Amino acid sequence: MNSREPNRLIQTRGKYAAKYGHEIDDWSALFLSETQEHFQNLEIRVSKSIAAIDRAALELKGRKRFLQFQDRGHALFYGLGVSAPYSIAGIVISVLFYVLIRNGQQYVERQRILDEYQNAPAYRQIMEQGKIIEHDGVLYLQLVPLPEKGEVQIGKHYLYDSQGKRVLVPLGRK
Repeated sequence: MNSREPNRLIQTRGKYAAKYGHEIDDWSALFLSETQEHFQNLEIRVSKSIAAIDRAALELKGRKRFLQFQDRGHALFYGLGVSAPYSIAGIVISVLFYVLIRNGQQYVERQRILDEYQNAPAYRQIMEQGKIIEHDGVLYLQLVPLPEKGEVQIGKHYLYDSQGKRVLVPLGRK
């Protein structure tokens, strides 16, 4: 204990006795003086923080720019110049999300068809090369009879099997 400690304890005991009319022991005086010291340190730190916040607020107020325009046209073009890049970026991102979601849905639907119909890959060449026509509101795949000479074209020719009374459409070679 340094020489200041006893004086500080005596002062604390005296303040307490004067204020409340009751004497306290040395331990209570020590506890009250330590508590008071901690509160003073805390008060100093809070004051410094408040001062720093006030300085920052003044600095922010000093950074404000006030604009004044000659007419509404200038104000409009300034506003468009400030907000247009963000608006354009937002629109582009929205369109990209729409396209990605739409393509994703189409992919899921096509994958479902491929999974559901096991023969779907065999029809690929007909889908690529076949000619679709509309007649009386109905869609038809247009094919012509297989020529006597020449090469078979998938999606263009058919072969009529008169014995089985059926039409054979070439899909490709294995």
